[in-house]
Amino acid sequence: MLKRFVVLFISIFVSFGALAFELQDLTAYNAVAIKTMKPTDTIRPDKKYSLQITGTKDLEKVLGTEKKEFKTLYVYVGDTQVEEYNTAKWYYYYQPSWNGRGRGKLNYKRNQITESGKAGDTLFVARKNNDELLFLIVEKDNPIKQKLLHSLGLESEKVIKEPSFWERLWGTKSEETSEYEIEEEKLSIPKISEKSWVRVYFTPGNDCENNIIAEINQAKKIDIAVYSITNQNIVDAIIDAKERGAKIRVITDRLQSAGKYSLAEELESAGIPVITNVKHKIMHNKFAIFDGKRIESGSYNWTDSATKSNAENCMFFDQEDKAFTKQFEYLWDLYQ
Repeated sequence: MLKRFVVLFISIFVSFGALAFELQDLTAYNAVAIKTMKPTDTIRPDKKYSLQITGTKDLEKVLGTEKKEFKTLYVYVGDTQVEEYNTAKWYYYYQPSWNGRGRGKLNYKRNQITESGKAGDTLFVARKNNDELLFLIVEKDNPIKQKLLHSLGLESEKVIKEPSFWERLWGTKSEETSEYEIEEEKLSIPKISEKSWVRVYFTPGNDCENNIIAEINQAKKIDIAVYSITNQNIVDAIIDAKERGAKIRVITDRLQSAGKYSLAEELESAGIPVITNVKHKIMHNKFAIFDGKRIESGSYNWTDSATKSNAENCMFFDQEDKAFTKQFEYLWDLYQ
């Protein structure tokens, strides 16, 4: 029996490698779903079989629509860091009454990590290479949470920048650039709520492109503020949305829209209103608003190189305070 246990341990170690999850490891994953845990997400001692997270559309967009068993690294970060390698199973199933639509659920293992999770903790479910999963729980108010969110582009590190000698001497504006120094409302960082997941994807790879197209395909109203638009697949989806009756507006950068590979003119030819920056030096925003609620943002430009060769990120979340909508309306009025 002991020999069998040793062989099993060695096989698990070889399959997964050594432990010790580190902060930078999170960006090695292709896609991450994040939410604040609520009581029903935690393991209750009186509920023997409460070992699953019912899949939402957001979780489905990270884990896919096929049944799969993932090699899973479970990590809990509290006063100490606890880790364990095991598995988790993603079930995706259909019911006849659902008219072809499916639903997923993630069955995870009962262990020291998952038993430690409490309401208010932050849960990260990350997929790598389609067969590896990270199930990470960070204790509420633990300082590692901010560093993890910052590594994903979801939160800024609190760094106070001291003005340089020349800024103290001459100020922060000059006559040359003062026409571009327009106060703008700072866009809000998405709140990690209990109700919905925040999704983050990384490139190179098709996740950003495919998920943007999926949002375009189902939206009735789309407001786009993106620095550079050269991705033909995304542009085709925008034009298809216009033809089915979606209301679409586009803001892009003046110099980028005049570039050799820009598809801004193709959007205009399809009857989509496109405007460019006339007050700011560049229009460097990269966000889209779908039906006034769902937001796509991040470093990802809507270009082929951002999909195929750049190291970029894109995130999807629901806006709660309408900051992105207000900013888009501000720019739209300003540039006209």
